[in-house]
Amino acid sequence: MSGFGTPVHLNRERLSDKIARDIEARVLSGELTVGDQLPSERELMVHYGVGRPAVREALLWLNKTGILAVSNGDRTRVTEPDPRDLLQLLSGAAKMLVARPQGVRQFQKTRIFVEVAMVREAARLASPADIAKLEELLEKNENSGGDIAVFSATDDAFHQFIAAIGQDPLLDALYEVVMDLLEEQRRMSLSHPQALVMAAAAHRNIFEGIRDHDADRSEAAMRDHLNTVVQTYWDISEQESGTN
Repeated sequence: MSGFGTPVHLNRERLSDKIARDIEARVLSGELTVGDQLPSERELMVHYGVGRPAVREALLWLNKTGILAVSNGDRTRVTEPDPRDLLQLLSGAAKMLVARPQGVRQFQKTRIFVEVAMVREAARLASPADIAKLEELLEKNENSGGDIAVFSATDDAFHQFIAAIGQDPLLDALYEVVMDLLEEQRRMSLSHPQALVMAAAAHRNIFEGIRDHDADRSEAAMRDHLNTVVQTYWDISEQESGTN
C-alpha cells in the first residue's frame, strides 16, 4: 500500500462520467452529428446541474476519445473520430506488453496478421499509378547502398504505401501503432549482416505479386519476409543473451 495512506471513499460514478455518457449517447443516436456545436460550458453546467470541473472533465475525456474537438476560444464540436485516437488510448498497456518477450511475440504475430491482410488488398486494388509508385519506392530501397538508416527509411516507405493502397484507415492506423512498438525489433533485425540483402529480395517478391494482382503470391512473399525478420530478431537476441 506504499503511497496510499489515507483511505479514500469514491462515489460509484463520477458526475463527469455521467455527463460524458449522456453526450456520447446523443452523438451515437444522431441527435448530435459531426460538425454540431455543443452548448457553452456555462450552459452545460446549468443543464446538468453541476460545477465547471465536472463539465470540463467530461469534455476533455470525449476529446481524448475522438468524439469531440475541444479548442480554446471556440465552441466544442462533434468531430469525425480518427482511428489513431482509439488506438492511442491503448498505447500505455501496449508498451507494457511489448516490454516483455511474450509481448514482443504477440505484436510480431499481430504485425504479420495485419500486413498479410493489407498486402492481399493491395494486390486486389492496386492501380497502375499505385504500382508505378510502389516500384519507385522499391528501387529506392534497393539502391540504399548498404546504408542501414537509408534502408530503414525506404523500407518504411515501401511498407506504408502498401498499407495506403488498401484504403482502410483503421487497419492503417493499427499497422502504424504496431510498427512503432516493434521499432527495437526492426532495428536489431537490420543489424544482421545479410538482413538488407534478404529484405530487398523479399520486397521485390512482394512487389511482383502486387504488380501481377496475385493475392496468394503477395501473401506468401509477405509472410515469408516477416517470418524471417522475426526469426532474425530472436536469433540475435539469443546471441546477445549468451554473451552477457
